[in-house]
Amino acid sequence: MTTNKKLSLTEQFKRLYRFITSDIWVITEKELNKSSRFTVRLLKKIILSARGVTKDNLFIKAAALSFYTILALVPILALVIAIGRGFGFQQAIIDWLSTALSAQAEMIPYIIQFVERYLERAQGGLFLGVGFAVLLWSVLSAFRQIENNFNDIWNVKKSRSIVRQFTMYISLMLLVPILIALSSGFSIFINTQLENAGLSQLFSPLTRFLLQVAPYFIYSTLFVILFMIIPNTKVRFKHALLSGIITGIAFQIFQELYVSGQINLSKYNAVYGSFAAIPLLLMFLQISWLIVLFGAELTFVSQNLQNYNFEHETKTISRRYKDYITLLIMKIIITRFERGEKPITKQQLADNYNIPIRLVNQLLKLLVDANLLSEIYTDGNQEKSYQPAMDIHQITMQLVFEKISTSGSENFKVDPKQEFEGMWNQLEEFRLKTVNQSSDLLVKDL
Repeated sequence: MTTNKKLSLTEQFKRLYRFITSDIWVITEKELNKSSRFTVRLLKKIILSARGVTKDNLFIKAAALSFYTILALVPILALVIAIGRGFGFQQAIIDWLSTALSAQAEMIPYIIQFVERYLERAQGGLFLGVGFAVLLWSVLSAFRQIENNFNDIWNVKKSRSIVRQFTMYISLMLLVPILIALSSGFSIFINTQLENAGLSQLFSPLTRFLLQVAPYFIYSTLFVILFMIIPNTKVRFKHALLSGIITGIAFQIFQELYVSGQINLSKYNAVYGSFAAIPLLLMFLQISWLIVLFGAELTFVSQNLQNYNFEHETKTISRRYKDYITLLIMKIIITRFERGEKPITKQQLADNYNIPIRLVNQLLKLLVDANLLSEIYTDGNQEKSYQPAMDIHQITMQLVFEKISTSGSENFKVDPKQEFEGMWNQLEEFRLKTVNQSSDLLVKDL
């Protein structure tokens, strides 16, 4: 009986593993009801995000960003405090910093002193322009590294122009201290308003609830904004919203654990003394950046979830089935063009004809490179659409396969002594015989 039970558990684990690695990726959303659709989507996102942690080297990226953050820490704090001073909430930012390093309170005056000296130097005489430029350069360099890591997760190869980087990063630097001030000063504001109205006792449960929820809401808002604007690509709000909420909650929970953990690390402080703040700060930055990068990964996965359906099948597709889907796509596009309908997008091809989006992308690129299709932008549509690149009365099966088979490089020195030239000629003769059988068959008539 014990053996049967073990075999049964083993079989269940095998089925679960097969479902996670294979079966779940061939389930189309049309086969599921709304509740099952949400569950399957969520499970896919969790699996792909967890896979992305190792695939995109998020631990290494988090370590690199922690290093750049340390280098730019004083300039960033100087700029944040300077902006806070301009808006009148410098003390709220200092209070937030004191809370973050509550166990190493003796380090706070030194950090504030460094920042004040940095600002004094930046405001003094000839150093004014140079100091301000160095301050901005340090901050912008740190933000550029963040953008590069986000772009890497999103598979974006091109960064923004210098002008766009400057305007976006300065906007973020204005936004961050405002959110920090809101997060730190919210409790004071609520209590003050309720006391002035004489309602502090009556609304104390509501007050406590608002005080507990406010930081989660503010951090979630910040991360939604970051996930939408930092990658140099279009990120949809609904996908950034989910990731921003999850990241904001995780970040706030970790911050609370970090603060309480610092207070309880008396042995650690006994060994390192005031320098205990340094390794603890490094740990805080490493884990914080890992949480943020995981949120960026989740946003990417959420927006591109369909690309992973039939992933294994697309990689191992047979040659004849690939030819069939290629002709099918050509037939659909030519038919729509013949009827005077709007050009179709890749997403419409995938949704309307149940073709995996990854395969659609692959074959559309092949057909565009072979000059059989052309990419256009229709009015009011920012997504590429596709239409025939030549007269549809000339697009035969022969032409399609001829262009596809000859598209690409053939300049390889695999037969320098011409030993297999006869084999090449026989292959060409066989190919021409096969193709010539469909020389008069138009794709639109298939």
